[in-house]
Formats: sequence, C-alpha cells, structure tokens
Amino acid sequence: MRATIAALLLAAAVTPGAVHAHLPRSSIAPLPAGTAPASVQLDPTTMSTSIGQRFSFTSTVRNDSDQPKSGLVAHLNVLGLDPDVYVDPEDWSSQRTIYLDPLPAHASTRLAWTVQAVNSGRLVIYVTVSAQQGTDVVAASNTLRLAVAQQQTLDAGGILPLAVAVPTTLLLVTGLTARRRRKLR
Repeated sequence: MRATIAALLLAAAVTPGAVHAHLPRSSIAPLPAGTAPASVQLDPTTMSTSIGQRFSFTSTVRNDSDQPKSGLVAHLNVLGLDPDVYVDPEDWSSQRTIYLDPLPAHASTRLAWTVQAVNSGRLVIYVTVSAQQGTDVVAASNTLRLAVAQQQTLDAGGILPLAVAVPTTLLLVTGLTARRRRKLR
C-alpha cells in the first residue's frame, strides 16, 4: 500500500501540470516590457579598507518616469574581481534586500547600506532595482570599486596575552625555584 501511494505521489510530482499553484495577483499595473523600473546611483564609487572593517555607503533610487512606482525592490550585490577569491555576499551583509515605499514621479530615495569586508582583494559592490511585479528588466547601479587589504594582526584571535603570559610565567617559576635552591644550600 505504501509503495502504491509513493508511486502515485511521485507520478503527480513529475507530471507536467499536475500541480497548480495560484499566486496572488498584484494591484500594480505591470510595466511595459523593456522599461527600467527606476535608476540607481552609488556614492562613493571607490573605497579602500581591510578585512573585518565595517563601512557604509548610500544608493539613490530615482523614479525617472511621469508615473508613481510601487513595489520596487533594491538588492545589494558583491562581486570579486580576482579569480581566486570566492565571495559570498551573505557574509558581507545580513540585510541585502530592501523593499521600497511607493516612489512618486520624478522623486528619489536614499538607501543606507552597511557591510563588513570579509575577503581581501579587488571587489565591486553594486545595487540592483527591480519591480516585484510586471517586468523582466533590472536596473543596476554604477559600481563601488573596493580594495580590501589583508589585515596583519599581532593578536590573531586573542592569543597574544596567552602567548606572552605562559613563557613569562614559566621563566618566573624557574627563576624563583633556582633562587630557592641557592638559599637552601
């Protein structure tokens, strides 16, 4: 019986058109094909930092049309320019997507982004904007070119106090033991 049920479920899952999902309809009129939902600019466009440092920048999303826009979504992206550097944007920022309030015609809004440098090397950060409904066009910002230096640290992982304290303690104990032996002779 179990095998029959499993076979029926598997057949329903792989049969085209077997499962229909009804998605909620949007009350926002779709954008005409090929129309960018908005334009977006970053400020600043170049920056240098080191691994582990937090830094901020802004993006300005502008509605260049004569009609108000609703349902816009901005998304932060990080791209490594060095082929040997793997970049996971989720490590750079836990808040990478912002759902914008309705934007009146010819109006703009500024978005503040804070990220933490995780990888060293040459990287590019940019923001894309798309509409939640009705368009296949994504607007991309100019780039923030980022140079991230490998951080040289004397106290990697908080080990410096331990690395200094253990040999110092051993020397101190050895010295006191030698002094006590001399007194006993």
